[in-house]
Parts: sequence; structure tokens; C-alpha cells
Amino acid sequence: MSLIRRFVIRAVQTLAQDPEARAKASKLFEEDIKPRATDVWQKAQPEIENAKRGIKLFAQKVRRAYRKGRDPKSG
Repeated sequence: MSLIRRFVIRAVQTLAQDPEARAKASKLFEEDIKPRATDVWQKAQPEIENAKRGIKLFAQKVRRAYRKGRDPKSG
């Protein structure tokens, strides 16, 4: 294990055991990180739904092309 990695692990362990640092991290998460992440998630939903529709349409086209190639009656 590298020296830097050991240092980082030790620093994180020390901070995790410090009640003040844990309280500050919890406050930062609740007041800053969580609201921003929620906002970004809400703004991304339309794009996610659009991508989902695109993937479904693509899958349907592939399925039709595959079945057309397998069906001796069609073609």
C-alpha cells in the first residue's frame, strides 16, 4: 500500500471518529449537497425520459428487423 493511500485512510478514520467533524459534515450534506443533488435530479428527469423513449424505439426497430430476417413468409 502506498504511503499516500495509508495517509488518506488514516485521515479519514480520524475524521470519522471526531464528533465535531461528523456534525459539520452532516450539516454540510443536509444544507448544501442534498438540495443541490435533488435539484439536479429533478432537472435531469425530462432528459432521462427522452432517452428511455429513444431506447425503447430503437429496441422495437431491432426486434422487427430481427424477426423479419427470421420469418420465411416475410421478405
